[in-house]
Amino acid sequence: MPSVETAPSPETPAAAPLTDGDASAQPLGRRERRKLEVRTRIYSVARDLFSKQGFDATTVDEIAAAADVVPATFFNHFQSKQALLGLMTGEVFETLHVMISEHLEGEGSSAEKLRAFVSSAAEGISASRGIARDVLLEFMRGDATAKGPHPYLERLFEPFVSLIEEGQQSGEMRDDYDAAFLAQMAVGMMNSAVTNWLANPEFPVETGLVDAAEFALISLRAEPADASFERNAP
Repeated sequence: MPSVETAPSPETPAAAPLTDGDASAQPLGRRERRKLEVRTRIYSVARDLFSKQGFDATTVDEIAAAADVVPATFFNHFQSKQALLGLMTGEVFETLHVMISEHLEGEGSSAEKLRAFVSSAAEGISASRGIARDVLLEFMRGDATAKGPHPYLERLFEPFVSLIEEGQQSGEMRDDYDAAFLAQMAVGMMNSAVTNWLANPEFPVETGLVDAAEFALISLRAEPADASFERNAP
């Protein structure tokens, strides 16, 4: 998972939900700018508090006080505390998508690129453990929609399919199964570490994620797994 420490700004995709309507259509007036400033401040403060003390332990009154507004102003901008977490979910998954593209579409072998991504994701979780877990739980609550799985999942999954196809073409990865199926299995192995963490906040998800990725690479390897397979040191 990515870190969520960086505050959103109007230039980032993550901040887009904080605006009302299409801000690019015309310059915002003074009143609209003031509203956006207050809304962004509330969001930023809430994220900091969630990260430091957890979502459940943070109250709307605390967020309002830290943002230097009254609670009524908070509710003028956000329907609930849960709505803030929903916005953070979108922000985190946008960042995760960028991270996946950066590592899985970069230079190196397929195994090297997957390891680089997993290492970066583990570092991000370690840097923002509390809020990252809250965001993932919120994502899972709203994952399935009437139209099917959350659109974030397809965007995050496609680069893994491409990575395995590349590994198959280079002879690095097995080709006796379709790349999409192998990607599904590999991602499922890594998700198992995250699922264990969601069930038990004390689970060492960072090392669990790395171990799951290494096991996935053994399963993806073109040759049968044996004792000579090189495993990264922890």
